[in-house]
Amino acid sequence: CSCLAAMADEEEVAQGEEEERKCLYESPLAKPMITDKLLGRALKLLKKSVSEKKTRRGVPECTKAIRKGQQGICFLAGDIYPMDVFAHVPILCEEKGIYYCYVKSRHDLGAACQTRRPISLIMVLQPKDDASYSKTYEQVVAGIKAIHPYIE
Repeated sequence: CSCLAAMADEEEVAQGEEEERKCLYESPLAKPMITDKLLGRALKLLKKSVSEKKTRRGVPECTKAIRKGQQGICFLAGDIYPMDVFAHVPILCEEKGIYYCYVKSRHDLGAACQTRRPISLIMVLQPKDDASYSKTYEQVVAGIKAIHPYIE
């Protein structure tokens, strides 16, 4: 019985270390960072849009979608190193009039997309009027407009 208790303690310690490891680094480019209620809504939006297959995941796929003129919201992870990997994405978004924001951790983005793999960049496509996530999408857009310094 003590063997099982020791293993459980080790697992808890490992999970605690994993929690801390998630967000040790924060990129100096990661502005605006979303938190609290807006973050909760954004993660809910990601979950719904992934289930409807209305997302573009990863740097190459998102860059291609932005260049083609698809509208939506880009969520970038704020803990990616080196930042050169996606430093071009916010500029492209501003040129095309696409909303973007940073989330604290790439693990949070991965969890919201129901995958164990961390995601550095994901784009939620603008919903059709009858889509199940259109109301959540509008709420997140309003929140990003409120906190974003470069988007009017």
